[in-house]
Amino acid sequence: MKTALRNLEMTVLGLGFLGLAWGKSRLNGYSTPNTVAKSDPDGQIAYLLDIFASLRRFMPPGFDVRGRDVLELSPGASRGNGVLFLALGARSYHAIDVFDLAGGEDPAFYQRLLARFPEGNAFGRARASALAGAASPRAFGYAVGRDFDIPRLSEGRQFDLIVSCAAFEHYDDPASAIAAMTQVARPGCEAVHIIDLQTHSRWIREQDPNNIYRYPAPLYRLFAFPGQPNRLRPADYMSSFETEGWSDVRFVPSRTVDPALREASLSGLSAPFAGRDDMIILDGALTARYPGKAGWPGAST
Repeated sequence: MKTALRNLEMTVLGLGFLGLAWGKSRLNGYSTPNTVAKSDPDGQIAYLLDIFASLRRFMPPGFDVRGRDVLELSPGASRGNGVLFLALGARSYHAIDVFDLAGGEDPAFYQRLLARFPEGNAFGRARASALAGAASPRAFGYAVGRDFDIPRLSEGRQFDLIVSCAAFEHYDDPASAIAAMTQVARPGCEAVHIIDLQTHSRWIREQDPNNIYRYPAPLYRLFAFPGQPNRLRPADYMSSFETEGWSDVRFVPSRTVDPALREASLSGLSAPFAGRDDMIILDGALTARYPGKAGWPGAST
């Protein structure tokens, strides 16, 4: 009875948060991709260093970015990850997004970021600073389009590494994005995508991390707005990558529901999510290689 009452409370509160998120989107549009304000450069730097370390952690053992062309999907408010990839010797970095949130970023911010970056060497950091400061479209590119046409926005490039952080869960049609991404993947391309699967509203995600999964699809769609979490689970993303010919597709969990919240978080979910073993996963990284072996579409011969 106690769990049922708590779930009812969380469901009602969650509807309020869904309504608030919908209203905020209607009033302000999509302007805050993370909780760190641009007016807090030290907070931004700490955030970027943490995200970059996470991306590096999930890359294949021994993977070397030197001489590689890197694509980042939906970088949000900063292209700082690109500066760090360049500092480690990446040949180029290109970012694409739906919203122009990282345009006009002050090169001085990149210098501060590089000063806090403990890896690489002085030459690499100086090269990264110079390329970012010059806004070289080939070495440090950025393209924005509301249609998120990945091949068009990639401007004829192909890539050896494609990354994203907390992006795929916001795509309305991740399968189409994966198909488009595959078109710009060079043979042997590695993919690392950190995906946040839990409720995004700040207070309730700590109390009820699976809150967005409590509602049937028609009710959830009533509060739809650009960037609303799509509620796909790891197996859904993995299947889409495998369909496009990627291999070695894995999803590695980073965090799971706290044991103290597990019973409540796993009960009272909408039918498509009830009883699924993966509902304890809060976030993690999907990794894959394209193509993984001869015979896949686009495989080298």
